[in-house]
Amino acid sequence: MTARVPSLEVRALTLEQEMAAWGQRFQATQRSMADRAREARVLHLRWLAAGHQGDFSTTLSKAAGISRTTAWRLWRAGLALEAGVSAQADQTDLIEAARALDKGVTVPEIDKAIAAGTLRDVTNLADVGMVGRQMSADAAGLRERVQQRLGLFGLDHLPPVERDELVFSAFLSISDETLRGIVSSYRRVTE
Repeated sequence: MTARVPSLEVRALTLEQEMAAWGQRFQATQRSMADRAREARVLHLRWLAAGHQGDFSTTLSKAAGISRTTAWRLWRAGLALEAGVSAQADQTDLIEAARALDKGVTVPEIDKAIAAGTLRDVTNLADVGMVGRQMSADAAGLRERVQQRLGLFGLDHLPPVERDELVFSAFLSISDETLRGIVSSYRRVTE
């Protein structure tokens, strides 16, 4: 019986070595996919610079001979990598990170959420907001314009929640007369 134990140990070591080799091949593939994602993002920028509009991923998929979903996933992952999201993240997290970036979540917040396994929750919270309901397209557009305007004052490094607090503080400091004018103007446009 003692003769079989060393045999099993050798076999387990070999299996462990095979698993380690598989992991190295996987990591090489992941690095290669990250490179393709970065290249897809560069192609997207060149496509935009050429004046194109519309569905970039369909154009890329037709030209490259790959599925539209693959083209879209690589392009979105490349967007996250370009922004500075950890290259150690897997493709699914990078795609979710691109969505979070679209919603104003910062790269450090994204990396922290990836490490904690809560990226989807962080992204959904940014998408839905603190009140727990989806913003209308108009409200989301206004919020984005305000966030961009705050960026002109060098405040784009602040987390979105802090930028929102700044906007609410500014809103509360305006006079009632100014507020009536804003509400009246809004009603004329929307009603």
